[in-house]
Amino acid sequence: MKYIYFLICLLFIVACQKDSSLDPKAKTEILLSTTWQIQEVTASGYLNGTVYQRGRTADGSQYDMSKVRLTFYSNGTCQAIDNTGNNTASGKWKLINNDSQLQISETNYFVLDGIGDINSLLKSEFVFSGTRTYKSTYVNASVRMVPAS
Repeated sequence: MKYIYFLICLLFIVACQKDSSLDPKAKTEILLSTTWQIQEVTASGYLNGTVYQRGRTADGSQYDMSKVRLTFYSNGTCQAIDNTGNNTASGKWKLINNDSQLQISETNYFVLDGIGDINSLLKSEFVFSGTRTYKSTYVNASVRMVPAS
């Protein structure tokens, strides 16, 4: 009887183990896996509340970010497409502080250049937050990105 109980417990443990194919990949691999587009931006400071939400912010509004794209490359460079969809900026990127922050530099765009906290990084979403100065006032923003469609 002990052996049957032991066998049942062993089968239960094996059946309940996590499927490693479902585990998230390393943060670098996830960043490199797609081109990212903005889903939502919330802010406080100079701007307050939901600044942009895909599908809810009117096309052509002051805060239309539907054309913004961000792509990371394995050589440590990145490329961004601005809100007009016509201009690109290239720069450098790296994960810092035990992969808890993303640093983007050398794009010459104050919105991009700097350090942001990584709040969530999954294959389905990338959420980061940070502070920038805009019109001599701080803006604290959280940006939720998803794979570009």
